[in-house]
Amino acid sequence: MPVNGPSLVLLVIAWVPLALSQGQSAGIQEQLILNNLLANYDMRVRPPPTNASDPNGPVVVRVNILIRMLSKIDVVNMEYSMQITFREEWMDRRLAYAHLGYQNAPKFLTVPHVKDNLWIPDSFFPTEKAAHRHLIDTENMFLRIHADGTILYSVRLSLTLSCSMNLQLYPLDTQQCNFDLISYAHTTKDIDYEWDKRVPQPVQKKPGVGDDLPNFMLMDPININNDCTSHTNTGSYACLRMELRLKRQFSYYFLQLYFPTSMIVAVSWVSFWIDMHSTAGRVALGVTTLLTMTTMQSAINAKLPPVSYVKLVDAWLGACQMFVFGALMEYAVVSYQDSSRQAERKRIQAIRKNQKRGREIENPGYQPPCTCHLIADSEPQPLRARIRKWFTKPDYFPAKIDYYCRFWVPVGFLGFTACYWAICTYLTANATTNG
Repeated sequence: MPVNGPSLVLLVIAWVPLALSQGQSAGIQEQLILNNLLANYDMRVRPPPTNASDPNGPVVVRVNILIRMLSKIDVVNMEYSMQITFREEWMDRRLAYAHLGYQNAPKFLTVPHVKDNLWIPDSFFPTEKAAHRHLIDTENMFLRIHADGTILYSVRLSLTLSCSMNLQLYPLDTQQCNFDLISYAHTTKDIDYEWDKRVPQPVQKKPGVGDDLPNFMLMDPININNDCTSHTNTGSYACLRMELRLKRQFSYYFLQLYFPTSMIVAVSWVSFWIDMHSTAGRVALGVTTLLTMTTMQSAINAKLPPVSYVKLVDAWLGACQMFVFGALMEYAVVSYQDSSRQAERKRIQAIRKNQKRGREIENPGYQPPCTCHLIADSEPQPLRARIRKWFTKPDYFPAKIDYYCRFWVPVGFLGFTACYWAICTYLTANATTNG
């Protein structure tokens, strides 16, 4: 039957008070339920055992976590920062209201402001250094009471956590940081923690978390199956552990560490091609490369904690510094050998000069041999001849040292590099298998 305009207005006017009264009655009903539940509730006593058939059993607390943010991984202080949504769920039959006879009772009551009036697990994080709740605009938490007495507590937390890092494979390492959850006062007889297996992933992370870190990447999956029950003098305490595996990104260290140090070592080889009598040039080049190498090593170690074991990067930097230092020492040996031979040559020339002077006195008509060919040899040589001279094995012993170093030192560095990366590949693969 069609409804005309005045009839429709009358229906709306009649429906609005009814809807308002129903909304008010729903709010009043929740208030009545809450007052009824808290009337005789004692928050100082833990809830009855979750398993009703075991009167002495513990309260089972199911936990799931959402990782919202992962940032500020500090290797020097061995810590990292994380923001999470932390959820706990347990059964407290003292707060069940399904049996109270309320009509159209809600499935659950969202009552964050009664948190201080309810029993809540005394959970704490052993690896926490600093933490805070988020209070803007209001405290970021909620608490739900379900009709069967199930309590869901959810809170947003920002934590700075310690992580015991092993830097032996730095910068090819993968760090494992443990995030533990333990009850502070209740032993395993009172509280038992378990991951919430009713959800596909008890530990979730928001899209992009772990992929935007400057030097690390959060690896999947996040392991949650390890047992970490704490046994102390006061009893055994249930514990849950979440393992975060952080793999260091290698591209940064290749561009900022390995490539520059390799170039410094290669620059030190230029000394082998400079004339042995160019003392200022060769010494300046050797000292400059050695100081640059030392400065880079100090800058890299300043970003790391002082540890007692040898790291992979220490082996690389030490070898590079030895190659640079060896190039400087090579010139010291060449210069010493050349000076010794020059002194011997001058002594022989002096003896010959005295003998020649004696012959001139004895034979006034003596004519010295022609040296015109020396003038012809002193003319500038073409580039091809000079290049051929560089690759021609000399007869002079100090020059032989430079000649051999031009080829064997680069070959030695390439051999060390091949062995270094082969060992690194083996160690990292072995660490990944054992981890």
